[in-house]
Amino acid sequence: MKRRLIFIITLILISGCSNSEVLNKEQPTQSINNVTYPADNPPVVGEAGNEKSIEEPIYQRLIKYYNSNSISEFEVTNYAKISKTIFCTINFKVDNKLHYGLVQAYPKDKRWVIQSINETPEIPDLAVVLQMSVGKELVEENETIKQSYRIYSGYINEKQVKEIRITTTDDRMYVIKIGDNQKQFLYASPREEVKAKFVALDQNGKIIYEQ
Repeated sequence: MKRRLIFIITLILISGCSNSEVLNKEQPTQSINNVTYPADNPPVVGEAGNEKSIEEPIYQRLIKYYNSNSISEFEVTNYAKISKTIFCTINFKVDNKLHYGLVQAYPKDKRWVIQSINETPEIPDLAVVLQMSVGKELVEENETIKQSYRIYSGYINEKQVKEIRITTTDDRMYVIKIGDNQKQFLYASPREEVKAKFVALDQNGKIIYEQ
């Protein structure tokens, strides 16, 4: 019986940098939201009608956590939504060392509530670094809704990588095209699923990295 593959092509042609869970070894990340404020009482920030309005509040969280003199070259590179919840990838420098992260936020009273900021320093000796986030519920306004999701994000150190393929255990495949000078990627799947294989390829289809 042929295995059915569902191809979802996601074009993300954004230059920039990226995020974090390592491919063949676990990379600890630090959750800024748990340090900066109680998880059960997150701050309300930004304007929910404008995704880019979340950039300044994220930056303010970072400089509060590290201090304003340490943070430089902050950038939000990708946005994705599931229902009303927004996920975005960030990169910045702390004392001139690159960090990559993933942010999750939801709207409340026409403002953004930052739910989590998870980030880690760059690991330059790996071709690709993958960060995944998974959940079964989303918070929207004043209620929690049942909504499974899995977030695939990460960053690329090997410039030859032009395509990323993520296969799940139920034979679904996500194909993420990588643009020139792009270092960061993001795909938000509104499903309950498990990653089975991760492959990075060059422009000729040659495998550069796999897990």
